[in-house]
Amino acid sequence: MAKTSGNRDFPWIKQFDVAHRGLFRPGTLAEENTAAAARAAVNAGFAVEIDVRMTADDIIVVYHDESLERMTDATGSVGMIGFERLSQHMVGNSGKPVPTLHDVLDVIDSEKPIYVEIKSSHSVDLQKLCAGVRRSFEGYPGPVAIMSFDPRVVQWFRNYMPHYARGLIIGREFLLGIRKRFALSMWVRKTKPDFLACDINLLPNTICESWRKKGKPVLSWTIRDQKMEQIGRQHADRLIFEAPAVVGDLSDNS
Repeated sequence: MAKTSGNRDFPWIKQFDVAHRGLFRPGTLAEENTAAAARAAVNAGFAVEIDVRMTADDIIVVYHDESLERMTDATGSVGMIGFERLSQHMVGNSGKPVPTLHDVLDVIDSEKPIYVEIKSSHSVDLQKLCAGVRRSFEGYPGPVAIMSFDPRVVQWFRNYMPHYARGLIIGREFLLGIRKRFALSMWVRKTKPDFLACDINLLPNTICESWRKKGKPVLSWTIRDQKMEQIGRQHADRLIFEAPAVVGDLSDNS
């Protein structure tokens, strides 16, 4: 891991494409953001990206949406339900409940890098959320990157866990107008990310081009087809992808 001062270098960022929410197959045991999808990505030689949120009783779980309806038969939001109750609901057709961050770390077992996208909101206690993620990684020896759309999250990890790789995610809202661009530049200077993760639909852009000229990595998301892949290979260092991009068709024909 990098030192807290001096030149920060995480060469693995440029070494692996990243399976978005794991190498998942909808409607199977390997639903998105499940331990099985994470294991499939590792077995295929890819880094793993997952999303995390905090339950009402402060447990860090691996789940993308704020709402539970799309991927479970529960209703309401993740942050309004306790973990014990949440565990009674299965993720899609996986036959498994929403996993904790610990569950997914156990499956990856340091074999490949893990990128943890931390989902925040105005109603979430940012200190509890970030501290909970940090506690989940205590004793974990593998390569870790945290990233977020929320610059406050990236700043928190710069302040309290600077030895982790950290990335700022760039979505459309950051590049819509001069004020947003100025704010993005300010947050990049303040949070000092180790990488940028940019929406493929925004590439190329001057911010990412300038970043790469300095030798710093840019990841691009979410790559879902060959056309996106071609653009991503040209303007980013590695891809955050979903099948059929990179890996072809993963549909189960058996």
